[in-house]
Formats: sequence, C-alpha cells, structure tokens
Amino acid sequence: MTIETNSHFSFLSELYAQDYPSACLLPEYPSSNSDETFFQNRTKYLIHDPFPPPPRELLKILGPHHLMCGWGQDVEIASEVALPEILLDHWTATFGAAGVPKWRLFDSSDKETNFITLFPHQSLSPQQQVLDPDVNYALHSKEVIEKIDCPQAKVFDSITPPCIVKLSHGYAGLGNFLIRNESDETEMRKQLTQYGDETVLVINSIIEDIVGDFGVQFYLRGDGSITWLGFTEQHFDSAKKWCGGTFSSELQEQLLPELGKMIEPAGKYLHECGYVGVVGIDILRDRSGDMFLVDVNPRLTGITPFLMASRIFAREGLNEGIYQASCRFKGSFSQLVAEAESLKNARVLVHSAFESGSDGDTTTICHLSVTTESQDRNQQVLQQILQP
Repeated sequence: MTIETNSHFSFLSELYAQDYPSACLLPEYPSSNSDETFFQNRTKYLIHDPFPPPPRELLKILGPHHLMCGWGQDVEIASEVALPEILLDHWTATFGAAGVPKWRLFDSSDKETNFITLFPHQSLSPQQQVLDPDVNYALHSKEVIEKIDCPQAKVFDSITPPCIVKLSHGYAGLGNFLIRNESDETEMRKQLTQYGDETVLVINSIIEDIVGDFGVQFYLRGDGSITWLGFTEQHFDSAKKWCGGTFSSELQEQLLPELGKMIEPAGKYLHECGYVGVVGIDILRDRSGDMFLVDVNPRLTGITPFLMASRIFAREGLNEGIYQASCRFKGSFSQLVAEAESLKNARVLVHSAFESGSDGDTTTICHLSVTTESQDRNQQVLQQILQP
C-alpha cells in the first residue's frame, strides 16, 4: 500500500468531496451524560465523556467550531450553534474565502442528509450516517489497536501493575489510568463507578523511556489508498489530558518512512472494515528509536485543523507551529482577534472561542495556534497574547 505525499489540496473538504460529495460533516460529539446537547447516546454507543459533563460552551461551541477551521467549501457542515461572524471574518482573512466552511443549522427533522460523524450517534438513524454506526463504534474501541499488525504495547488479560488501563471509548486522553500500585487501582475503580458495570477495559504494558509522542494523520480514500497529512508532537497536561501540540515542517518527511510502517497496516485494517476519511493514530518512540502504536482514532481529531493550517503556512515559509487548547485570553473575543491579526511575521489563528465573565472583567476561552519560523518565537508570541 503506497502513501501519497504530494497531493495538491489545501482543505479537508476537498478530499471528503471525492468520497462523499453529498454528505455533511457533523463536528459534534454525542454525550452519554450531558443534557446540553440534542446528540444523546444514553443507551447505545456509550461514550466515556467526562464527569461532571463539560459546560455547554465547551461541548457546543469550542469543540465543534474549531473542527470547522480551514475545512473549506466542498462539503457542508451542520451544527447546533452558529459560527460567529467575527470568527468567519478572521478565517477569511487567514485562508481566503475558499477556506471558510459552508455552515448550516442542524435540523433534527431532516431525515435525508447523510452525515460524516466523529463518533456513532444514537440520535441519528443508521441510514443517515455514512459509516454504519455499529461498525463505527467497534472501530472507536481501544480493542481495535491490538488487531493492527505493527509494534505496540502488550495487552494484558487483567490489571497487573505497572500498566495502563484505558476505557474502551474514551478520547483526548480521557479514561486513561496509569496503574503503578494498589492505591492507583483503588482510585480508578472509584472513578469507574460513574460509567456503569458494562465498561470495557483495555489493559496495556507501559512503554518506558519515551522520547517522542506523535499524533499522525492521514486520509483513507474509498479505494483504500492513503493520503499523508502529517504529524504533530503531542502535549499533555499534568492530568495526562491532551492539550495541544507542535508542528515542524522539517521533520515531516524525515520521519515519514518510520511512521509509514504504522500507517500502512492501520489503513489496511480500517479499509477492510469499510472506513473512509481522516484517521489519527498515536505513536510513541522510545530512547532506542523503536516506535509503538498506542491509539487509533478513525475521525477528525483535536489536532487536525492545526495540522492542516500548518501545511498551508509552511508554503509561506513559516515552518514551526504550536497549538494550545482551552487558552484564557484576558479580554473580549474581538480584542483577541485584533491582537492575533496585528502581529507581524507570525500566523496567529483563533480556531474557536467564547467569552466568559462580565463587562470589565471579560475572559475569552479559545483554541489558539501560532506559526512562525521557530518554536522560541512561537512561545514569545503565545506569552504576549496570553499575558496575565
């Protein structure tokens, strides 16, 4: 299976339009415990989203809107909350009109549209989802990793410290537990009571001496061919929750031969299962240079828009980027965009945002990326924007 690296496209909708020209992207996760969304997976396709559930703004604005960033116009997008004009204007200034999505309000009475989903939805009929939701749910399980023929962590039948325990349908690092002793297991068991007795656990050995953590992305076409999108080095916060990453143009081709050894078997397995679309796989590299597959995400992921934007900015000679999720900007949404667009020799991109607080003490919560010629410069720009 060959990996195409020179495909001439800018926006993901261009790729999806070749396979699903009449479908519509639905960039919203369902929830199994939040009442703030129409998309409820209460009894089927349970998703291990957080307890307590995230605020409405995170679930309905920050998450869905950022996946629309730089999507393009070839496939429509629908969601429950409209994109603010200020964000559309900002994206137009960044990408041009061709990069701004064709958005429409999600209509629950619409029974004709076929949706490209991030996760199987109980609230939509199976016929409205481009991939059979039963198949989609199986592919989203951490149990899939073991079925892919490439180096990976060992799978244990029972909890044997030290090990990593993963909830089968967690995401963004949610539902992963590091078990080094009995007290870790006790604490995990306490948290598991929130998810019910039928929660499936996947138990892996710990990969030691990690020196690289790569979020690799590719597009799997309907004919089984693979289009390389690139990779980012992933960042996690103190609670091991994913919070962003960095991009280096120089490293993309350099690491592709090794990463390709994981991409090809992952693409082969997903194609055999009928999947078409963006795939994110997580790969760890240890001090010896060995690489291990640790996660498979058959969907757009949190880093996808940043990666796609980074490809575009690299054509302008800006080869290093950083993405930070859930930043806090002291000021209004409009002040944030003005600050982003005022900086010279840098591409500061607001992926999504919402205001919090009252007049005179407004904070804007945002997903933000900065792309310049170096990571040192990126950090300087980030600190300038997010100064306390």
